Amino acid sequence: MTQERETVFRTPWFDIATVDPGAEPSGTTEPYFCLVRPAGVLAFVLDTEGNVVLVEQYRPPIGRVTLEMPAGTIDAAETPEQAVKREVLEETGYLCENWHFISPFRMMMNREDVVDYFFVGLDARKHGDFDAVENGVTRILPREQFGDMLKATRFEQIATLGGMYLTEKITGVDLLTANLAEIKTKLRTSGFR
Repeated sequence: MTQERETVFRTPWFDIATVDPGAEPSGTTEPYFCLVRPAGVLAFVLDTEGNVVLVEQYRPPIGRVTLEMPAGTIDAAETPEQAVKREVLEETGYLCENWHFISPFRMMMNREDVVDYFFVGLDARKHGDFDAVENGVTRILPREQFGDMLKATRFEQIATLGGMYLTEKITGVDLLTANLAEIKTKLRTSGFR
């Protein structure tokens, strides 16, 4: 944020700060509250068979287990590329042979000024005897089954769906229906490393 902010509440994961709303069109002079947190990464990961690598995690704010794509915070002195590799390994126990950075994005511009980064990881393989170190359960779903879940509105992690949409619009490849060779070619020829 370009404006000065004052922290009013601090947690290990995020802070809440007040921000002067500035030239608010509505004319309000009330303090505005925002979340302050580190930047993050989200990943759409396919294994060597083309299945989607997901993680089930308990989420206290909604009081239940959710099914999500791997995601997490970028640690200090860590690049987004390093963070996505670490987060996927920690959450799922998988390593990807090929990573493709798709786009930066802002998730909640009304509440934070953070930039997050969306990646596609391909050729994911279980990393030996490594067990995921975070409190989640790795789930592997065929892409068709994941697509059915999306159509039935049973997948709630909307930011990752935006990343999949951007990938299709930028590269012309549908991550859920294209074969793996086409996905690899499109990502490589579109200039994604």
